[in-house]
Amino acid sequence: MELTGTDLNYLHVCPRKLWLFRHGIRLEHENDLVQLGALLGETSFSREEKEIPIGEAGVLDWADFKDGVIHETKHGEAPGGGDEAQVRYYLYYLNARGIRASRAILHYPGKRKTVTVEWDEAALRQVESDRDACERLLAGPLPAAIRRSYCRRCAYEELCFL
Repeated sequence: MELTGTDLNYLHVCPRKLWLFRHGIRLEHENDLVQLGALLGETSFSREEKEIPIGEAGVLDWADFKDGVIHETKHGEAPGGGDEAQVRYYLYYLNARGIRASRAILHYPGKRKTVTVEWDEAALRQVESDRDACERLLAGPLPAAIRRSYCRRCAYEELCFL
């Protein structure tokens, strides 16, 4: 099974969301926050080449490949380290295909904040662990819904808590 950066993000945010998403229940296109994030990505860093597809793994917001740096622009921080898991997977995917990628920078323009994620042995071990966790989760039954403080902003809230 080929995973995506979004899968690893969802694993850290909410395993139930990951399971629903990978089993064909996709509600994000209707969510206002998802649409706001897409608009932010389109309008931020306007001088950079945007939307660089990297196979089945996902789409990079932009990159500076000569320096080995990838960039992701986010509206808000995903809980549970989801954003970091997503870019770690992109770094893993690129390096596994011979493309040198040494770090990722997460940009949060609304907060005027950046977070740097380095590619090293610890990051590799974390990606391998996340991949195993995704595969186990997706092979099993739908995880139970657990109400969290951020559920009210999730596209899946009504599905989980009707």
